[in-house]
Amino acid sequence: MWLLIPILVYSVIFLYIRHIYSYWRRKGFPHEKSSLRWSFIRNIYNREFHFSEAINSFYKTGKERFVGIYCFFRPVLMVRDLPLARTLMENQGGHFNDTKWDYVRSYRKYNLLEKLSPIFATTRLEAMFRNIEKVGEHLVNHLNLGPLVSISSTSTDGACVDMQQLLRIYSVNIIANLIYGLDIDVFKQNDSVFRHYANNSLRKSGFNSYTFNRLPIKSSLTYRLRDIVRKSVELREDGGTIRKDLLQLLVKFRNGNDIEVKDKLNWHIEIVFEREKVLSIKKMGRIAEHLLDNGMTTMASTAIFTLYELLKNPALMRKIQEELKRIQIQDTAVDKQKTQLKLMDLCIQETIRKYPSVPTIERTCRKPFPIPNSKHVLSEGKSFIVPLLAIQRDERYFQEPLEYKPERFLKDSNGNKGENFIGFGLGAKSCIAQNFVKLVVKYILVKLFLNYHMELVPTDDFDICYDDAPFIRSEAGLKVKLRPKVKFEI
Repeated sequence: MWLLIPILVYSVIFLYIRHIYSYWRRKGFPHEKSSLRWSFIRNIYNREFHFSEAINSFYKTGKERFVGIYCFFRPVLMVRDLPLARTLMENQGGHFNDTKWDYVRSYRKYNLLEKLSPIFATTRLEAMFRNIEKVGEHLVNHLNLGPLVSISSTSTDGACVDMQQLLRIYSVNIIANLIYGLDIDVFKQNDSVFRHYANNSLRKSGFNSYTFNRLPIKSSLTYRLRDIVRKSVELREDGGTIRKDLLQLLVKFRNGNDIEVKDKLNWHIEIVFEREKVLSIKKMGRIAEHLLDNGMTTMASTAIFTLYELLKNPALMRKIQEELKRIQIQDTAVDKQKTQLKLMDLCIQETIRKYPSVPTIERTCRKPFPIPNSKHVLSEGKSFIVPLLAIQRDERYFQEPLEYKPERFLKDSNGNKGENFIGFGLGAKSCIAQNFVKLVVKYILVKLFLNYHMELVPTDDFDICYDDAPFIRSEAGLKVKLRPKVKFEI
């Protein structure tokens, strides 16, 4: 009798798993053949399984426009066809959403991402530019007072630094200043929670949020970051502090203030009663942590790989220097010259194509969606995934995809440019902070090029991989030799 109980339990589990892994077959979709292999289990156990690499490999194995796959116990539709991917991502009928931004619920669920898009408007970012400049000066001061303290501008030698780590700290410093509302220099604070965050390159937001929420406050990143948000919000609401940063606009939104960009920018907060506030402190903390997770990764990887590709290509580097020299004669202020940095813009765009900060884009279906030019319908609650890394390195859409060619985004004779480019997403669900990321990356690269001679130092263990965002897996990171130029203000 007792022997029948475990047999029954195992049978139920087996039938349940079999039911899940037959979903696409039952719905009549093209699908992968599901099987459980010991090699897969071994890779999971040894932490050698990389989701982005598996998706990229599977993308190349077939020709169907879309195919049903399984992300562990979750059926997901992978889109192989770029026109179909664009159709799904540009859909304006409210069929798809990014569920991690569903923080606000009233009589219906709506996506917070869309509500916050005005805080990243160009005019808002221009008003915050002085805070971005201060963080760039923190990086330069760190180099001048550290690795380069004993090196003169006339010296032919230089100091070797890990630019990957420095640009990660720069990126997290930007977020600490503009999203968490702190006027700090993370380069000087080795014990800072943000420095700890930047140093942990393998941090997984989902796993750590689950873990840290169950640890004491003294050892929890989540609680420590949330406490910073709470204190910063209190300064804005109770202390009347006004600071031109993203947190100020988030606090305005929390109090139901209008954050739309008007003719005159208004940074003042009209406080409402707690019961009338749109967001709680906990939800503000979750928003800030998502922006920290995604923003630091995107800014750092874009800056790192743009610098890497430019240093690899001396001819392209000379063109960048000539562009900076030409604009430098007219104006030395980066905030005024940023619109004139055409080649730099193309380089950043090409970096985002070749090294997208997220290898895949996933959206969840809100209501049944008939897939164009097919008899299939994607059901409510199911997701589709666009293998961004694989598509943007596909020869069908980009000639010589592994080559770094910024000129591919120049307008052709018909006025078209980069129509196959997805980058930060498409349509209403595209990344609302993409202009912010480009501005921050462009500024620090200009700052480095104007202040230093840089040379790439080859290393034996150099390897570029995704986990999930692109990073350089090497003991030395991105090793660059620096020596200072003649000083001048930017």
